[in-house]
Amino acid sequence: MKKGFTMIELIFVIVILGILAAVAISRLSATRDDAEAVKAATNLSTIISDLGAYYTSQGAFSSELSQMTNVQLTATQKGADDGDGAQGNLAAAGIDCLKVVLHKENPINETVVNSGKPAYIAVTALNTDKPMCKKIHSMGSIDKILKGKFSYSGVTTAKTSSKAAVIGNVESNLGEFAVSGMGVKF
Repeated sequence: MKKGFTMIELIFVIVILGILAAVAISRLSATRDDAEAVKAATNLSTIISDLGAYYTSQGAFSSELSQMTNVQLTATQKGADDGDGAQGNLAAAGIDCLKVVLHKENPINETVVNSGKPAYIAVTALNTDKPMCKKIHSMGSIDKILKGKFSYSGVTTAKTSSKAAVIGNVESNLGEFAVSGMGVKF
């Protein structure tokens, strides 16, 4: 008599392998999504660092984000020559999840309330209904940026003909990140 597996034994082995494969594939997919989310968080951190370094070394922003960072952005829009309004979206798994917009400094003007704001980067959430973007927005480092604010000395009460302007502590809007550095132009 020949030794070997019966048909039933082979079917059981195939079913067990199928179950193991289904579990492994779903775990692999979740791992891939987690990697995309971490990559997006790292890319946002890199963008903020690159833009700050560029602003510090050049004394101004470029009109195009691609000249200031190597992070790939989608839907980029050129800003003014001084970089004000330059923007782009950060994508993960082919979905735009974060929008980055540059703003030049707004020097103190005693007749304009909230003037005196330093150069800053505004980060806003996009596609909040998409699962990948939800995962990215809920990450600790991204959530901290999206909900973050900074304070600066600015005009709290505008100058009028009868009284002087009042300079005080002003808080930025949500998702704004001040760019540090004095800027050196050669």
